[in-house]
Amino acid sequence: MKTSPRTVRAVTVVAATLVITAFVLPDSLHTGSVRGAGRPAAPPAAFPPPALDATAAGVLAAAVPPVGLRCPSLAVVGHRGAPRAAAENTMAAFRAALDGGADWLETDVQTTRDGVPVLMHDATVDRVTNGHGKVSDLTAAQIAALRVTVGPGPAQPVPTLQELLDELAGTSTRLLMEIKEQRSPQDAARIARTAAASGADVVLYSFFPALLQAAHEAAPELPVVLLQGAFLSNDPGRLRLDAIALDEQLATPERIAREHAAGRQVYVWTLDREAAWRTMADRHADGLITDVPAAARTWTDANCPPVL
Repeated sequence: MKTSPRTVRAVTVVAATLVITAFVLPDSLHTGSVRGAGRPAAPPAAFPPPALDATAAGVLAAAVPPVGLRCPSLAVVGHRGAPRAAAENTMAAFRAALDGGADWLETDVQTTRDGVPVLMHDATVDRVTNGHGKVSDLTAAQIAALRVTVGPGPAQPVPTLQELLDELAGTSTRLLMEIKEQRSPQDAARIARTAAASGADVVLYSFFPALLQAAHEAAPELPVVLLQGAFLSNDPGRLRLDAIALDEQLATPERIAREHAAGRQVYVWTLDREAAWRTMADRHADGLITDVPAAARTWTDANCPPVL
C-alpha cells in the first residue's frame, strides 16, 4: 500500500512525541515519593490500547520502541513493596520499590472488623507488628495504632488500601492487589469497588476464584489474575482471566506457553535470584514478582528479552 506524504508527516509527528514521552519525561519526573516514583501515566504494556490504522502502525513500529515499561517484555513487580529495604507492605517499602525501579507493586489486602481494607499479608498482626490478634477482629483505629516492626529501618504504620491508591492514582504504576481470604464475598466486592473508584491502575488478584468472581462483578473494568501455588491451584471455573500468577515451581515452559496460547499473561513469584530471572526470561514470562526489585531492575535492564 502506498503511503502519502501527508500520512508520513503526521505519523512522524506522533512518533517524535512518543519518543519524547518515553525517554525524556520519565527521568524528569522521577522523585522519591510513591506518587512521583512511577513513570508518567501511559497505557500499561500488559493490556495495550487499541491499534492504530495499518499504515500508521507500520511506520511507528519502525520508529518508536514500546513505551510503558523500561523492559517492555518483562515487568519488575515489587512484592509487598521492597521488604528487604523497608518493612513489608508499608509506604516506606512501596517507595523503596519504586525508587529501585519497580514497574509495578504487589500488595495484600485484609479487611478490619469495621470493614476497612488494610495492607497486610497475614491474617493476624502478630508476625509483623507490635500487636496481637486477627485483622478481622480489630477495628481500623486499632490497626492504625500499631507499627510494623519486622524488617529493615524504623517501625512503620500499617497503611490502608486507600492510602496507597491515593498515591498511585494518576501514575503509570500498576498495583497487583491480592485479595486475601475474606469473611465473605461482600468484603471482596467492597475492596474492588474501592480500587475501581480510585483512578489507580489496579489488577484484581487472588488465590480464591469465588472472591475474584465477587470482586469482578463489583468492578468489571478491572483486570483479573488468578494466583496459583504448588499447594494451592484452584480451578477458575468460568471466570475470564487476563493473566495468571504462578509459583516458580509451576512456571514450566509448557505451562507458560499454554497460558500464552490461551491469551493470558504469566507473572511468576517470588523470584529473588539472577538464575531464576534468567530462567523465566528465557521461558517468556511477562512479570517477575520479587522481594528485591532494585536488583531485578538492574538485571532486567541489562538482559531485556525481545518482545515476541
